[in-house]
Amino acid sequence: MSPKLIKSLLLAAALGCFLLWIMEVLRTDLGNSYWLLMLSLTLLLAHQYYRLRTQPEAPKKQSTPAQSRQTSLRPTKRKKKK
Repeated sequence: MSPKLIKSLLLAAALGCFLLWIMEVLRTDLGNSYWLLMLSLTLLLAHQYYRLRTQPEAPKKQSTPAQSRQTSLRPTKRKKKK
C-alpha cells in the first residue's frame, strides 16, 4: 500500500474511534468506554509515528564564516567608572 493511503486510514480510524468514544461516553460512563479512547489514542500515535518515519529528511544547511559572524552574539565592553 502507498504511504498516503496508510496515513489516511490510520487517521480516519483514529477519528472514527474518537467519535465512537464520545457517543459511548454519553450513553454509558467512562469506565465502560475507556478502551475506545485508548484505541483512538493508539491509532493517532501510530499515524504520527508512520508520518515521521516516512517523511524525507531535510538537507542540512552549511554555514559560511560570514554568516556565523552575523548571527553570533558578542558581549559588549563596558566602560569602567572612575
